[in-house]
Amino acid sequence: MNINFLRYYFENELYIENPPLDMKSFLDFCNQRGVLITAEKLEDFEKKGWVFPIFRVKDFKGNSNSIFLSLNFSQNCHDDFLQLLDENCIYIPDEKNFIEYSKFFYNNTRKRKIQSYYSNFQIHHIIFLLEYENSEEDLSKYLNHSFIDLLIGTQIYSPYGRSNMRYIKPFSKIKIYNKKLEKYDLNEVLSIIGLTEDNLFEYYADICYKLEDLLGSRFAIQLWKNISWDKKDDCIGHTRLGIEYLQWAMMLKKCIEDHLEREIFDVDEIDMYWEDIKNIVPSEVKDGSIRAYRNDNFTNEITGDYEFNLNKKRLFYLCNSLNLDYHPKVILFVEGKIEREMIPKYFEFFGYNTQDIGIEIIDIGGISNFYGTNIKTKDVNQKYLDNIVSSYKHLINFNLKKWQAIPFFIGDNENDILKRLVEGKVFSINDLSENFNSSEIHDFKKEYLSSSNDKMLKGWTNIWEYDFELDNFEPDELKEAINEVCGTNYTSEDIEEIYESCKNGQKKGIKTLEGVEDNKLLINQKLLENLVEYYNKTHDESVWQKKIFILIDKLVDMCIFNPSPVNTKHLMRNMGELSLFIKNDWDIFERDKYRI
Repeated sequence: MNINFLRYYFENELYIENPPLDMKSFLDFCNQRGVLITAEKLEDFEKKGWVFPIFRVKDFKGNSNSIFLSLNFSQNCHDDFLQLLDENCIYIPDEKNFIEYSKFFYNNTRKRKIQSYYSNFQIHHIIFLLEYENSEEDLSKYLNHSFIDLLIGTQIYSPYGRSNMRYIKPFSKIKIYNKKLEKYDLNEVLSIIGLTEDNLFEYYADICYKLEDLLGSRFAIQLWKNISWDKKDDCIGHTRLGIEYLQWAMMLKKCIEDHLEREIFDVDEIDMYWEDIKNIVPSEVKDGSIRAYRNDNFTNEITGDYEFNLNKKRLFYLCNSLNLDYHPKVILFVEGKIEREMIPKYFEFFGYNTQDIGIEIIDIGGISNFYGTNIKTKDVNQKYLDNIVSSYKHLINFNLKKWQAIPFFIGDNENDILKRLVEGKVFSINDLSENFNSSEIHDFKKEYLSSSNDKMLKGWTNIWEYDFELDNFEPDELKEAINEVCGTNYTSEDIEEIYESCKNGQKKGIKTLEGVEDNKLLINQKLLENLVEYYNKTHDESVWQKKIFILIDKLVDMCIFNPSPVNTKHLMRNMGELSLFIKNDWDIFERDKYRI
């Protein structure tokens, strides 16, 4: 840093968004990032002419009995800094003769009379010097001080480096900060430092080249970009050092994009020479590069959006790529508390967690709630329209369109429920058609797309023949659980009578037995407890033939064969297939049959 640049630094308050560090703070900064250095080592490097503070401050009070006040790098001190600079109280160390650090204090009081200030960017040189300090060569010729100057000169963009890609938090007020950005002149900075625009691209590339080694992978780079700064700042060691370089890269990227008024290659896309960063428009790349892959796989061919640049979309795909996906793959509609409480427990016995595999369970409290009110509306021909699934239709279509979450209905067989369910309007034909990209379906045929089924698919329902308990347990099993919970003495014949009544069209269930209705949840818990105990003792594989486990097996398959998309092309292919199956009322598990 020369005196002209130092004056520009104070005149334009470049220190506000990335304040300089006194020597103790700089040492702590380096050590937190796994770069272990002491004051004695720093002094030795300066003595050899390798590293200097960006500036030093003399005790402007000139009184050994007074306390040396550290500088306050805020907006209110602008004029004070310029005055201290004019009075040579702030000066550039490498323009002065070397002074031992012990002489920075008054002899009689041991109070400080000189304070050193470093830029955090200088850790870059410290890393190099610690690695090669035992070399017999003069290392000063390998130190690119203009690299540090450029970072200092562009650090007005530090808030973008510290951001999580959504919010920036400048240290100054946002209105003041935005005005400073409007006035900021990159060409003036480059001129004062003695660099050209080419150096800007060169140094950006140099930083980006290091990121994958420091952070581990492109996935990790993208993940860290989107994590809030307070969480990143809590990291230590090698990871924290990688985050530091990532911050510098993001800072320069924003600076360059403002300068060029266009997008440049992202920090993990630099698999090229720096000249290409300057001359090539990323959206036009079609070769075998990282960006070419992203252009192909993250561009929505229907809307034209490059979704990798959409934060929410990018994070959605990133989480799916890392198996961090938390969005539902199947939304399970059940009719009551028993199934809502017990189905996850049966999944656990089967070896799965409903949340982990992407199943969300919604208790609709009865089929009448699912359908809502029967709305009497007429079409243009004055004919009454079909019954409408009014209560849950929008929920189903939103989740299907947003996350490709498949709706699945479980219920008891009463009031001709299955017929009503598959005849009601469930799916939005417009949504299914608008989000369909036929190029993503193999051997696509137009007549398949022209189909217009909007009803619930039979394959996406499970209707118990009688009810949950009667379909899944034998009379002896039910008798044992009921008697244990209720303290009753029912016989197997009592339970068999209920089975017979159901076969004759009566809807009774075990709740008709005295004492059962109030304890139905406890009875179901006991049924499962007894079943688990029986299996652990006998390892009887016939247990898995119960209807509940056949259903669970199907639901697990639905989750597995409905993978969360890892990019836009994958999402459009998923949505295209789902749309095609729904519109043609096909079984989703028979893809090969339809050759798509």
